[in-house]
Amino acid sequence: MLDRLTVRDLQIIVGPRVLPLLPALPNRDRSALMAAAERALQDRAQQIVADGETRKTVLRNLDAGKLEELKVRLAQGGIDVAADGLDIPDLATPRPWAIASGFLGLQGEDAAAGTTALHRQEIQPSFSLFEHQRSVVRRAYKRVGTGYGRTLIHMPTGSGKTRTAMHLVSRALNEFEPGIVVWLATSRELLEQAAETFEAAWSSLGNRDIDLRRFWGARTPAPDDMTDGILIAGLAKLHAWRERDGLAFLKLAAKVRLVIMDEAHQAVAPTYRDVIEGLCGAGGEGALLGLTATPGRSWNDMGADEALSEFFGGSKVVLEIGDDPNPVKYLLDNGYLARPTFQQIEYSPEIRPAPSELRKLAKLDDYADETLDKLAADTARNLAILDAAKGLIARGHARIILFAVSVEHAQDMASGLAAHGIGAAVVSGDTPGAKRSSILKTFKSATSRAQVLCNFGVLTTGFDAPRTSAAIIARPTKSLVLYSQMVGRATRGPRAGGNDKCEILTVHDPAYPGFGDIAEAFFNWEDVWHGD
Repeated sequence: MLDRLTVRDLQIIVGPRVLPLLPALPNRDRSALMAAAERALQDRAQQIVADGETRKTVLRNLDAGKLEELKVRLAQGGIDVAADGLDIPDLATPRPWAIASGFLGLQGEDAAAGTTALHRQEIQPSFSLFEHQRSVVRRAYKRVGTGYGRTLIHMPTGSGKTRTAMHLVSRALNEFEPGIVVWLATSRELLEQAAETFEAAWSSLGNRDIDLRRFWGARTPAPDDMTDGILIAGLAKLHAWRERDGLAFLKLAAKVRLVIMDEAHQAVAPTYRDVIEGLCGAGGEGALLGLTATPGRSWNDMGADEALSEFFGGSKVVLEIGDDPNPVKYLLDNGYLARPTFQQIEYSPEIRPAPSELRKLAKLDDYADETLDKLAADTARNLAILDAAKGLIARGHARIILFAVSVEHAQDMASGLAAHGIGAAVVSGDTPGAKRSSILKTFKSATSRAQVLCNFGVLTTGFDAPRTSAAIIARPTKSLVLYSQMVGRATRGPRAGGNDKCEILTVHDPAYPGFGDIAEAFFNWEDVWHGD
């Protein structure tokens, strides 16, 4: 179908923000324009087809007979379609699009979003820790091993927080029989990572068959009949269940012996705090364990950081290794973390922020949407990002994560990269589960072709792709927590299946703050915590 489109039709599909990113080619060479258009259709076909004139152009250029076949498919799906005419006006609406996207060779909506609850699993061995991780387990268990108390484990990104915590979970389940451990997180990646890690842990460390319950996404039943095992739950899903059936929630909470909050800096958000307190308080003051690489909610708000410290009783267990007071340096020197090189991506902005915008920004916790939209539309900025990606590939990087300003910006950059012959894909919170899994599986594979994963709002936590050796941080942020999480996606060291070195390229936007050193980030909140 793309072969039949005119240059102008292809340009409309690609869009005015991507066109300036295309390489200069001879007049009759449509390859870059075709690649960008194909990428755009893969990422935002429904949005493109929603435009009447573009939709008519697409339908008119289908293979002979295909339009009629599409109408038959829609009719078989119970959708009324006019038998004559060259247009299907409602094609981009949800029900017709679920059929049309598959018919057109695009990824349809994920009909089975979420993960089916697996009520009981038999799990096989084995599961070990490094000595410094075992030390964390011993010290943390002293704080929460009785079923009471609170503490937070502070370990740098890439040092094995989840694996370490699963030893504590397994030990607690072995001690409290029957009993329930609840593992909380806010993203699908973190939840899936926790479930996979627990399977490996319990097969080696467990003393009986127990339930592993997944409770996030769609089509997962409420855990109201659970008596023994681990519940891995999305906080939003658990909150909704608590609001819907408070009595069932309380009955579950009465059997909970330990609660783990992954990415613990989110714990004091009001809604999440209520859920956590409800789980810990139903049977008394239950044990609470937090996990984080960045134990603060901001980089300059002491009050918010103190609130988090107070929530965990001011108790923190840090990674201690030898005589070096800086665990990050030890992990770098000994190959647990990749040694990062930080560089800035410079460009000349097309539009500079007005003084009023800067004053507004100074009062906000992070960047306003209108500021992000301006940055996403800046052609000079996007060209600089493209050049940076090409430079990384030329230096031998085969797996690169690009943190975009928005979903649309991620799609723009993927189209631009495709036009330059670079393998690119988009993942966002809107990506259907099956499509997301397929994209991430390809990115994690051992193929030699360079790939750039453009994303927004996901992959900052819980995404394990050790081959990732570079990150482009195009998303500006005032949050040291978020920045550290983005950096951490590329810092897996050789002793953990990763790389000796990695590159972190951050877009420098004039007049806006930035961050660069993960070792400094690790100690940013020390003055409001009592380490042990």
